[in-house]
Amino acid sequence: MFDLLRKKISSFTEKIKGAIEKKAKEPEAKAQPKPQPEEKPLAEAPEIKKEFEAEKKVGESLEEAREEEEKKPAIEAPEIIEEEKEILEAGEAIEKPEIIEEKKEIGEAEEKIWKKEIAEIEIPRAEVKIEAPKIEIPAPEIKKIEIPKIGERKPQAKISLKTKLKSIFAKEIEISEGDVSAFLSDFELALLESDVEQETATAITERIRNGLLGRKIGKKEDITSYLKNEIRTILQEIMETRPIDLAERIKAKKPFVILFLGLNGAGKTTSIAKLTYLLQKQGRTAIWAASDTFRAAAIEQLEKHAEKLNVRVIKHKYGADPAAVAFDAIAAANANKIDVVMIDSAGRQETNRNLMEELKKIVRVAKPDLKIFVGEALAGKALLQQAEEFEKAVGIDAFILAKIDTDTKGGTSISLLHKMKKPIAYIGTGQGYEDLIEFAPSYIIDRIVV
Repeated sequence: MFDLLRKKISSFTEKIKGAIEKKAKEPEAKAQPKPQPEEKPLAEAPEIKKEFEAEKKVGESLEEAREEEEKKPAIEAPEIIEEEKEILEAGEAIEKPEIIEEKKEIGEAEEKIWKKEIAEIEIPRAEVKIEAPKIEIPAPEIKKIEIPKIGERKPQAKISLKTKLKSIFAKEIEISEGDVSAFLSDFELALLESDVEQETATAITERIRNGLLGRKIGKKEDITSYLKNEIRTILQEIMETRPIDLAERIKAKKPFVILFLGLNGAGKTTSIAKLTYLLQKQGRTAIWAASDTFRAAAIEQLEKHAEKLNVRVIKHKYGADPAAVAFDAIAAANANKIDVVMIDSAGRQETNRNLMEELKKIVRVAKPDLKIFVGEALAGKALLQQAEEFEKAVGIDAFILAKIDTDTKGGTSISLLHKMKKPIAYIGTGQGYEDLIEFAPSYIIDRIVV
């Protein structure tokens, strides 16, 4: 029962669950730094030690070459040295011969001092640039290797405090439009495939969207259960109608007149028998009006059920006025103090105007207290169209949904309740008289949201 819709809802909730769980993992993945390769201590890394020693040797070679270069004597400018010699020779030539001998010792001493002073004079070398030849020692390209101290770990990638706090304390996941949008479109199509009418399918998906967006789900919460509970609540709201307490209404008026409407073969006659059986179990009495004077064997079919349930049938000939049969049944009920009068009517298509006019006459004459439309759950969306036409013609107070045990889709009742805003009073769950139960939305919801 309702296999298709049940599968569609389960598929939808699993898809939403997957999207939410994926979203829940994203902040943790962002907060988690890239794993650093585990570094071995120096004693346990011989290959690093070898590379370090090679780098050290190259460094020492470069340092020795630099020191040898600095130890080489500075190269003096040859032009300036020659000039100094000429000045010295000129100075010696100017001295008079007679005082050369006298000042020989002094001259020698002064010469030493003078030469010393000249030697100490810093000769500017701004204009003469003599560069020592560069010795280039090609060094092999060595990657910089950081040797951690034993017991010391390299620092991990930095994570902001805000990210850490979000990761630690974010106990809830907020549902966004992106989490549900695509899945809701698919879910709406799934509802249509399950005999849910277009307007109803749209209303359900929009309520699910509004119900989920912005909601926060705890990370430890069962997401599937959460989503299914939301869908349960929404379906309950969509299917909500004012129930009919038939037992109380029967107490208030005697006889209580019920007119049964619907198409041929929908299960009107069988539903009359089942409801009578249910009322008899509650201590109520009933009488039937065979107002289907149009269909062959309709009266005999009703009499067969009446015999089994010990119920009196008021009947006329075929072709008689259906309204007159209903009138006589009500009179018999009043005379015999019967609690309930049940009027069977001819099944008719909503497009058959003559039969619809006949039905209107029954309503005017019998003035029923309750008009029940009987339809097959298997009829799907067609049932909604039929019910709308009957509602326009004579009005509908409630529904009996027959053969619901054979419905594999499950969308008919949802559409009927949402569009018509009329209650489903009973549902037929089998062939026996006892297989008629009072309807509650939970009967459908519990079977499609599991």
